[in-house]
Amino acid sequence: MYNTRHVLNTLLQRAFKEGRTDVSPMKAQKLLFYTHGWHLATTGHPAIEHNFDVWQFGPVVPDLYHDLKHFGSGPVSSYVKNPFEDKPFVVNPMKKALYESLDIAWEKYIGIPAVNLSAMTHEVGSPWDVARRQGLSTIPNALIRDYFVRSASR
Repeated sequence: MYNTRHVLNTLLQRAFKEGRTDVSPMKAQKLLFYTHGWHLATTGHPAIEHNFDVWQFGPVVPDLYHDLKHFGSGPVSSYVKNPFEDKPFVVNPMKKALYESLDIAWEKYIGIPAVNLSAMTHEVGSPWDVARRQGLSTIPNALIRDYFVRSASR
């Protein structure tokens, strides 16, 4: 399990290197969710230390929402900073399995607009949908893992 901001900054680093200008805060949250889901499905372990909450527009890590909200609906143009120091979290080397999960999420979802990614997280039977119907405020990792394991077998 990795620091949530480190994993997000790794996704942002890739976006910056590729010159992408379509990674809004919403899209960043959804890419992180899909990375986390594929990592749970392929390794059985969480990718990040935070849980995803059930919010109106899908799964959200509240701390990251607050880190990114100043970008509004525009592109995220800088790394997430350490809340205890005024500098970005360093993008550290991570284990191969996490990079593989990042690659899966990137290849599958980077070309999909944020609003469509949000809609996908609302599909009937999705972890967000199940948690919402059960009245949960946080999506259990077991729900996320099971969903992505089923998705991988389709």
